[in-house]
Amino acid sequence: MSIAVAEREVLVHSILGDRAANKSLQPGESLFWQGDFPTAVYQVLEGFVKLTWTSPCGRETISELLLPGDVLDLPSCLDGSPYPFTCKAPSNSTARLAVVSRGVLLEDPEMARRCQLRMVQQLRRQRSSRVASPAERVEVRLSRALLWLAESLGEKVGQRVSFQLQLTRQELAEWIGTTTETVIRLCSDWKRRSLIEWDRHFLTLINVQQLGFLGDAA
Repeated sequence: MSIAVAEREVLVHSILGDRAANKSLQPGESLFWQGDFPTAVYQVLEGFVKLTWTSPCGRETISELLLPGDVLDLPSCLDGSPYPFTCKAPSNSTARLAVVSRGVLLEDPEMARRCQLRMVQQLRRQRSSRVASPAERVEVRLSRALLWLAESLGEKVGQRVSFQLQLTRQELAEWIGTTTETVIRLCSDWKRRSLIEWDRHFLTLINVQQLGFLGDAA
């Protein structure tokens, strides 16, 4: 997995046009809940949001992280079906979104087309990231998750890539389908082996190549 942070666009301009309003989410705040009916379409402008799914037995897992530029949830907004997931800001950071009402979207075919193109890009990224597959070992899933976050959010200085880890260890565990204790154990082992540094909310990948080997060891 390449770390293409130098090519990442810093400023995100809303594709929802000048009719969009701004919406801010505080850490851990929900934008909408699984089962709610859609009233608007959203685009992430700053920070990121997590999409979570709650099983019938009440277990919550993170199905996807949406980055600046990403759109949500266009399919539900177009056909009026309930949201299949809950959308929240991560526990350690805020997020800012552009928002346009569902009525405005349905009356503006060009806006809908722009949103559809963006959703296609998101789907391609999701399919190519291969972050969390339950059939793979947990160290493979965790290394891919950290590399994905570094590529999406990090700043490269020499051979190191650092970023603000806006997810808690529990959220990391929910995302890759394991326990918080396992994430803590693996990260402690990788710190001891000088693969990563973890200073409060900042994470540095010291040995990206070795983490890439772990991520390819399916």
